Amino acid sequence: MHAFKGARALSEFANRKIYVECLKCEIWRRYDGDAMIARVGHDAVMPDLLNRIARGNGCTLNDAPTPNGIRCAMHYAHVRI
Repeated sequence: MHAFKGARALSEFANRKIYVECLKCEIWRRYDGDAMIARVGHDAVMPDLLNRIARGNGCTLNDAPTPNGIRCAMHYAHVRI
């Protein structure tokens, strides 16, 4: 069971793209929803997925505040045109 009650499930992103960005790390990524479902499962929730993506991109700030209060800034982004 996940800690994010009411969070959107990854299954809602079948046949769609998932966009994330972190302005601190200057990361902007696009992921295929179907490929992500195959990798982590359709019942994964989006906040958990965001943490996994941040970790996968080398973020060490995504789980808890550091002593100086800096937090991971990765978030879901809108499509850029």
